[in-house]
Amino acid sequence: MVVFTFVVCAEPYKFEALDTMLNLGQAILEKGHKILGIFFYGSGVYSTKREINISSSMRNLPKRLDDFVNENDMNLSACSTWVNFTGLKSEELIKSASQVGLGGLSEWMAESDKVIVFGPGG
Repeated sequence: MVVFTFVVCAEPYKFEALDTMLNLGQAILEKGHKILGIFFYGSGVYSTKREINISSSMRNLPKRLDDFVNENDMNLSACSTWVNFTGLKSEELIKSASQVGLGGLSEWMAESDKVIVFGPGG
């Protein structure tokens, strides 16, 4: 079994980073591997916002993300510094999200066999 950590650095509807991460994550789990956690960094923290203004024809990525994390019992964290930079409040985040600093990410990375980064960076 391979243990993964995912880092997402793009907004929910930009670059399809979140879609790619969710699809790859599902495939990894189906192969019997483990995802230790998903860490949102930079503008990626917007992906953890529960309520976003989308049309009825668009996919609801925050709900899909929350469902994925809850169904598979994994960690989901947003960089606390970037949450503060963006002005997001804890009560605005999806239920499964917590705020963690880069020290938390480094612990996940140390426990993982592979780290995959989605998006262009912070």
